[in-house]
Amino acid sequence: MKREPRGYGSKLSLFGKRGEVVRAFLGTHLVRSAARFLHDCQLRHTTTPGQRFVTFSFDDGPDPESTPYLLDLLDKYRVAATFFLVGEQAARHPELVRDIADRGHRLGNHTYHHADLWRSSTPDAIRDLRACSRLIDSLTGEMPQCWRPPYGHLTGPVMTWCRRQGIQTVLWDVLAPDASPRANARHMVSSLERRIRPGSIVAMRDSPVVVGQTTIALETLLPRLLLAGWELETLPRSTPLVRAA
Repeated sequence: MKREPRGYGSKLSLFGKRGEVVRAFLGTHLVRSAARFLHDCQLRHTTTPGQRFVTFSFDDGPDPESTPYLLDLLDKYRVAATFFLVGEQAARHPELVRDIADRGHRLGNHTYHHADLWRSSTPDAIRDLRACSRLIDSLTGEMPQCWRPPYGHLTGPVMTWCRRQGIQTVLWDVLAPDASPRANARHMVSSLERRIRPGSIVAMRDSPVVVGQTTIALETLLPRLLLAGWELETLPRSTPLVRAA
């Protein structure tokens, strides 16, 4: 299976900070607009009036140059998140996989090789998912209950297979502007504060390329959310997730 560079994959990142903001805007609002067509895919949690909770998720790890910083930051504010792990990264750093789980965070499947499903056959994609799930299970004793496709690229047959296996397909309804080394903490905070709504699932990166700016942004954003009465939840949550109609 062809290996793809990690990340959400957008040429807009080449245009610097403005490109990152545009990518985050499109990645958020295009996914929200397409929700009605994304059958069996979860974008955010359902909420009742007065509920204010959000899920932060981190893709592409674990990585020794970024994951420990994120874990320490989440510990500092006593909040939990969901980490969508790449299998080959997990195989290289099994101690980080166990550390994420031991600290109370949820583990999700981000495929074994971070392959683009739009360029993979269905059998290859399923093998990639199985390999990642089995590895996580062997390291933690728990099979992942959710997965996120690299680049957000979905296919119907793979989603159907996951549903039959009891694995939730999860995208996001808020995409952070953090796909390139030009990512900027101030822009991350501004973008996320504008777009987070009750039940949001926020997608960010667990990557040494941007971890410095990501941690600065979260150092600002997390206490603001907590002070305002928001709760941070992991995936899957006990309440239903929003599904496309």
